Amino acid sequence: MSVDLENDVLLLTCASGKQCSRLIPLLYNQWKHLRLVVNTVSSEESLKTQWPNATVMRADMARIEDARCLLSGVTTVLYIGPSAHCHETEMGYTMIDAARHESQYGTLKHFIYSSVLHPQIRKLMNHDCKRYVEEYLIESGLNYTILQPSHILDQFPVEQLLKSEDPVFPASFDPQVAFSFTVLQDLAEAFTHIINEREKHYLAEYTACSTAPISYADLVAMLSQEIDKPIRIIRKEFFESAAQFQNMLAGKDGDVPPGTRDTIHRLLLYYNFYGIKGNPNVLGWLIGRTPTTAQEFLRQKILEVHNS
Repeated sequence: MSVDLENDVLLLTCASGKQCSRLIPLLYNQWKHLRLVVNTVSSEESLKTQWPNATVMRADMARIEDARCLLSGVTTVLYIGPSAHCHETEMGYTMIDAARHESQYGTLKHFIYSSVLHPQIRKLMNHDCKRYVEEYLIESGLNYTILQPSHILDQFPVEQLLKSEDPVFPASFDPQVAFSFTVLQDLAEAFTHIINEREKHYLAEYTACSTAPISYADLVAMLSQEIDKPIRIIRKEFFESAAQFQNMLAGKDGDVPPGTRDTIHRLLLYYNFYGIKGNPNVLGWLIGRTPTTAQEFLRQKILEVHNS
């Protein structure tokens, strides 16, 4: 049952997204058969150019026919769902159903699910969607592993702030509220261990926080000290912030389904009061080192910008 890097097939969904951006480079030269799933033609063309030895497939994971085609002959799947999708739960169910079929009649041995820290927070619609998917996966009979990352620190605009003569951080919610962040490199290393060690992680659920709780105001102050330059914080109006999130998901017109709009609105309100907090110990155990601290992350980003 051990991993066979020459013959096993590994499937990564949402392969053009942020979670796979650091993961694919760790796996590309290990796994001979790497299958990458995207949703758009532009992503398909981009990944085919970037990773010519991988198989890139464009599909709609909400369709059972597409899901079964994606999973045909697959040994391990890392399922990453689309961010804040209004049909995220149903899409997760469809991929799990297809995985059950492949497990019973084909080659599938391991279903890995990228969920979210604290899926039991029902006020957050995107968390609640993942809670249902987790439950469906737990009851599926599959050998699964669930990894629960938090707020992604890599989205903090270090480069933009460094290159500005008058740097301003636009806060989408109260910048004093604390979060435990996940660094994408740490997350990628955790996924790599889970994928390559397979049976060791069957039926496990892991939180994946890199940092102890820290606020955006603290991050801004820390970066300001590192570069010896003042950075101002401005608080954006609620609907302006919501529109920006919608544009990230749907392009410049911001045209998203009502369910996605509502997900974004609740997310901003929740972040404004509670944040998302967790503990980095589990991630440290998974990757075999102390996870990246906020200060280490900022220093790495500053070095990358200066060397670019």
